[in-house]
Amino acid sequence: MWFNHKHLQEAKKKANREDAGYWWHFRLAISEFFFLFCVSIGSLIHAVFPWILDFKLLEWRIGRLKMLKKKIPDDPQLKKIHFDD
Repeated sequence: MWFNHKHLQEAKKKANREDAGYWWHFRLAISEFFFLFCVSIGSLIHAVFPWILDFKLLEWRIGRLKMLKKKIPDDPQLKKIHFDD
């Protein structure tokens, strides 16, 4: 579904936080935007020059997913992801 009128209410439940309103969601979403923007630029640089950034891009993505799992613990999509450490 591309449009969900109840997205903020569902996000509040998935985050398991009473204070997870519009501004909480905005901060999380905008930080995700900047992270993905930087990683996409890093990926382009790495594609052209493979010796730059080495495996850091993968480490950053794993770290980001770990952070999202903590912030949104009841999200069914994030529950599919498991880490060994």
